[in-house]
Amino acid sequence: MTKLDLDIKKDSIVPIYQQIVIGLQDAINRGDLEPAEKLESEQNFAKQLHVSRGTLRKALSILTRKGLLNKRHGKGTYVSSEEHDIAYPLDVGLHSFAEVLKAHHLEYTTSVIKQELKKANSKVAEKLHINVGGLYLYLVRVRKVNGESIMLIENRVNIEQIPELVSTDFTKKSLFSEIERLTQSKIQSSTSTYEAVKVGRIRGNLLKIDSDDPILKMQQVVYLKSDDPIEFGTVWLKGNKYLLTTTSQRV
Repeated sequence: MTKLDLDIKKDSIVPIYQQIVIGLQDAINRGDLEPAEKLESEQNFAKQLHVSRGTLRKALSILTRKGLLNKRHGKGTYVSSEEHDIAYPLDVGLHSFAEVLKAHHLEYTTSVIKQELKKANSKVAEKLHINVGGLYLYLVRVRKVNGESIMLIENRVNIEQIPELVSTDFTKKSLFSEIERLTQSKIQSSTSTYEAVKVGRIRGNLLKIDSDDPILKMQQVVYLKSDDPIEFGTVWLKGNKYLLTTTSQRV
């Protein structure tokens, strides 16, 4: 662990917690703190800086939300590692986010927040090609890597062909894989849109970030065939964890 000598001025008009934020940001940017390096325990670090643990905790929380630090439950606080950035390729075929995490050799856990039948409103009915008021599966999951919530997934699935999905254990199984297994058809294509938005209070609580924090929102319709939509989903991705990548050629 690197011993940091942050210049904390108790008589400054800049709040102490903000001075700590600035000092740690500078240390990370200079390379004084290495990616994946563990910080001192909160108790020792607070003593080293001659500040209260509450003040230090506030600064660390801000840096965690910014993506510069990573808190691991029961293990401590680490400098975020560039190796943990997850590149989602837009130009090499259609992959589920579970498949992308596996490709990065990242172990993850999935928590199911909701798994219920709902009646389709006009928007969902249009996307899934079902009648307004028709039933679909509404599935909400949170995925974590190293104990950190990195994405919130909302799926709306046309279950006319696959009612078995209603009782599937999605803490252990992938939605795309189960759709293909049960329908005995390959998912063919998707149409997707991406935008940066504020996460909002409800989703922010699930992802452990502030309601005003920016997040990458992806919406997509997934097709078994060109005219056969099977899923209409919204994925909320932490921008400090996910990168969208593509390769283009000039012609």
